[in-house]
Amino acid sequence: MPARPTMRSVAEHAGVSHQTVSRVVNGDPTVTDAVRERVVTSMSELGYRPSAGGRAMARGRTEVVGLVIPHDPGFAFANDHLIRMMTGAEQELAARGYGMLLSTREASKDPASAYRRFDRRRLVDGLIVEGGGGTAALPHLVELGYPVVVIGYTEDDLAMVHPDDEGGAYAVAQHLLALGHRRIGVVNGPPESRLAMAARLRGVRRAFADARLEPTPELEVHGDFTFESGHAGAQQLMTLPNPPTAVFAFNDAMALGVLRWMRENGKSVPGDVSIAGFDDTSAAVLGETPLTSVALQSVDLGRRAAQILLDMLDGKDAQNTETVMAGRLMVRKSTAPPRTLI
Repeated sequence: MPARPTMRSVAEHAGVSHQTVSRVVNGDPTVTDAVRERVVTSMSELGYRPSAGGRAMARGRTEVVGLVIPHDPGFAFANDHLIRMMTGAEQELAARGYGMLLSTREASKDPASAYRRFDRRRLVDGLIVEGGGGTAALPHLVELGYPVVVIGYTEDDLAMVHPDDEGGAYAVAQHLLALGHRRIGVVNGPPESRLAMAARLRGVRRAFADARLEPTPELEVHGDFTFESGHAGAQQLMTLPNPPTAVFAFNDAMALGVLRWMRENGKSVPGDVSIAGFDDTSAAVLGETPLTSVALQSVDLGRRAAQILLDMLDGKDAQNTETVMAGRLMVRKSTAPPRTLI
């Protein structure tokens, strides 16, 4: 079997030094066109393929990007929105020749545990961080020199890519109000997602204000994005002396928990109570009562975040940029006029 061609054998074939071959491989602009052509021709004739790892080391890069999902792995890999977002980021990175290192929250630990592996070694060139699980560790990562793009919200001076949470929630609330609902319960999200949840709550309250309605504090309860917390939220809302005729949960998992409580307690949906969610996950369209929800551009969110980070690695200034991606209201069988109007 013939020996595998090396950089030195390419250099001998082209009549140049092996340092010149290295400069060609790594795209050094000071190499003349004539020399570059000789080296490339020799590489082709000898069947030489540069090592990706070698190229990365020569450029001072790993050619790997970290994707931080500061949630428990069980939650992350059961969440359609997060899976699609990861897919979009990985597709864009692969198209640009980069690998992706995924880091999730360690079991039973705080969200910051998802960041700690990047403290010890320079494993990646930059980081894409999903902001829904908390962003307290971001300033430390920036101090370590990592370029960072956040999918979601942050109060730090970093690039952000996020859905139009306020606009999506406004569309849901407008839809329910147009159907005739006036007592609309809200199942809000967890404190770690307070910026996104604040935007969704602003959307609801803006729709109320447009309809000249005051928000009713007793109709807002809190969950943690899980099915179980939606179920508990429905219990709180529906045992009020004057319960809502519609419930808007700030993600689909909680909305499905609300739906389960209604069925367990003899409430028809949408006959007795309308239900809407947010994210438009696969689970939202399953079952006999598909959910009205807001479809996010989850794949495009991941892809756009990757594009911005790679542009930053190529020297483009994207600090402080904010990219907002519109969602789309998907009206399904879980919402209808309240019984008093039918």
